[in-house]
Amino acid sequence: MSAGATLRRDDIIDLLQTLVRTPSVNGADAERDVVEVVAAFARAHGLAVETTALDPARPNVLVRLGPPGPPGLLLVAHTDTVAAGDATAWTHPPFAADIDAGRLYGRGAVDNKGGLAAAMAALLLLKDGPPLARPVLLAGVPDEEAGATGVLGVKHLHAVGKLAGRGAIYTYPGTQHIVLGHRGLYRLALTAHGQAVHSGSLEWQAGEGVNAATGMAEIALELEQLRFATPSAGLFAPFRTVVTPTILRGGVGPSMVPDRCEAYVDIRLVPDVPPEAVDAAVRAVIDAVMARRPGLRVEYRVDVSAPPTIIPTDAPVVVALREAATQILGRAPTLTVSGPANESYLLNGYGIPTCVFGPEGGGAHAADEYVDIDSIFAVAEVYAATARTLAQEDADAV
Repeated sequence: MSAGATLRRDDIIDLLQTLVRTPSVNGADAERDVVEVVAAFARAHGLAVETTALDPARPNVLVRLGPPGPPGLLLVAHTDTVAAGDATAWTHPPFAADIDAGRLYGRGAVDNKGGLAAAMAALLLLKDGPPLARPVLLAGVPDEEAGATGVLGVKHLHAVGKLAGRGAIYTYPGTQHIVLGHRGLYRLALTAHGQAVHSGSLEWQAGEGVNAATGMAEIALELEQLRFATPSAGLFAPFRTVVTPTILRGGVGPSMVPDRCEAYVDIRLVPDVPPEAVDAAVRAVIDAVMARRPGLRVEYRVDVSAPPTIIPTDAPVVVALREAATQILGRAPTLTVSGPANESYLLNGYGIPTCVFGPEGGGAHAADEYVDIDSIFAVAEVYAATARTLAQEDADAV
C-alpha cells in the first residue's frame, strides 16, 4: 500500500470517528452537525458539495464527482441514528468511536455512518482514477429512523430535482447479500378512551368506569395473534405479514382507573397481503373488544405506510454490483429481500432501481454497535467499480 493510500485510509477512519462522535439521534439531535462534517471533508478533498433542506436544522448533503449530466450511480446513506439506550450496557461508550480489534464501535457505526464513510471512500478512489463518463452522486439524507417516510430527505430531494441515477445503492450493512427489496411497513397509532373512577370505590366494584388500559391490552394480545393465510412467493417466501404491538401507554395514577391508553402497532407486509386486508382484520379485533367492553371507544390512524418493494434481478445496478463484488471480494453475493423496510421503496417509485449493500458490522439498534473497518474499504472498491460500470454503460447508451 502506498503512502498516499495509507493517508486516505486514515482520513476515512478519522471521518467515521468524527461522524460517530457527532450525535444525530433522531428526535434528540438535528443532523445539521453531521452534514457539516461531511461537507467539510468533501470540500477538503476536492469534491463538489451542495446542501438542501426542507428543515434548515435537518439538511440533506449531496457530494458529486464527475462531469455534468445525470449520474450513473446514486449512493444513499442516512445521517440520523437511533438512540444509544442504556450506556452502561455498552462495552465501549456509544459516542466514543473506540477502535478495538479492527472494529469501530459506536451508535451509527454500521447504521448508517459506516456506509456513508464507505461511499465517501469510493468517491475518493474514483477521483484518483480515470475521468468518469457519467457522474456519481452521494446523498446523505436525514430522518430515516423515524419510519423511512423520506419527507425531509428522499422526497424533498425529488421535489427539488436533485435526485437522479441509473441505479442506486443504499449503503446499509452487509456484503453477503444484495438486498433487492423489503417488506412493507404499516404502523398504526391507537387511542383507547374509557371512563375514570377511583379504583378503591364501590362504583368501580359495582362495575362503573371503563379501563382503557386493560381494554387496549386485550386488543394488543389479539392483534399479536393475527395470521394471514396467503403465502409469500419468490424472494419474499421466508417472510409473512406480522402484526406487533410495540408501545402501550396509559394511566395517570395508581388509584385511578385509566380513561385513556395509547398504543403503536407495527405491521410488516408482504406483497400478497394488501394493507386493506390487514386494516379490516385490525378493525374487526377492535370492534370485537369494544363489543365485549361497553363504554370503551378506540380510534386509530395510520402513522406510517410504506409498501413492499422489489427490483428485477437483472436491473443494471444489480448486475454491475454483483459482478464488482464477485471480482473484488472473491464471492458472489446472494440476492434477497429484507424484513425491515427502508427508503428503497421511494427511490424505486421515482424510477431509480435501488438495492442494499454495505460494510460488515453488527449491533445496529442495540448495544455495542460496530463496523468492521477493513470492510469499509473493500466495499468502497465495490462501489467504485459499480459506478464505473454504470457510468460507462450509461454513456454508451446515449
